[in-house]
Amino acid sequence: MASGLMEVQLVSAKGLKCTDCFGKIDPYVVIQYKTQQHKSSVAQGQGKNPTWNEKFVFRAEYPGNGAPYKLILKIMDRDTFSKDDFLGEATIYVEDLLALGAENGTAELPLLKYSVVLADKTYRGEIQVGVTFTRKVEKVTDHLGEEFGGKIDPYVVIQYKTQQHKSSVARGEGKNPTWNEKFVFRVEYPGAGAPYKLILKIMDKDTFSKDDFLGEATIYVEDLLSLGVENGTSELPLLKYNVVDADKTYRGEIQVGVTFTRKVENVTDHDVEEFGGWKQSGF
Repeated sequence: MASGLMEVQLVSAKGLKCTDCFGKIDPYVVIQYKTQQHKSSVAQGQGKNPTWNEKFVFRAEYPGNGAPYKLILKIMDRDTFSKDDFLGEATIYVEDLLALGAENGTAELPLLKYSVVLADKTYRGEIQVGVTFTRKVEKVTDHLGEEFGGKIDPYVVIQYKTQQHKSSVARGEGKNPTWNEKFVFRVEYPGAGAPYKLILKIMDKDTFSKDDFLGEATIYVEDLLSLGVENGTSELPLLKYNVVDADKTYRGEIQVGVTFTRKVENVTDHDVEEFGGWKQSGF
């Protein structure tokens, strides 16, 4: 399953139905995708040919559950002293867009004109809209401020079997943090216990509440250890690993490099402190 952001560019409409032939209509648009909904500004007094030039962002997944993959644009006339009037609606089917974006990382429906359908199923006017979809948003949440304007404070908890290190907090760096830190683990190969893998758990530091889980990445290192035992040293160069959210969708990436050196004569607490500021009391 791919997840990302679908951006809707609402440009203008033309030839809308006139509900008040003696005055001007004040059109606005309610845009719905599954359970999400956005509302445009009111094109005050612009009548049958309004312009908005606004953008709206929806969370989208493909494949996903729920209603069909379609945007519904419901055009309304704002009335001050009575119920707003329905001017018609347009439907944009986006399944092919999402499928292509899931495959290629991004996809676009260019600015096109879509027919506006009245309640009696006749056509009256057109609306101009563009849609883009971008896969693998690094972090989209319902409750944090980082989605559209706030900042998260990420840190990483790195675990190898029973050993664990914690990075510094990238204070205020948001969705694209930098650490540039090193951490040392003692390892054996072949060895007993859990599988040969590093687990990097990414967290958001909160001052007044429990830290939020942003996702985790897993790096399998058995081949690295095996080669290092044979040759004395081995390396996984700096690579980008997918970050997986709690619902098993992908949410960004983390860049990590790993090296293994056989038969280190002595790894002291002082050595460990030099590699990332971590001091472990014992093993």
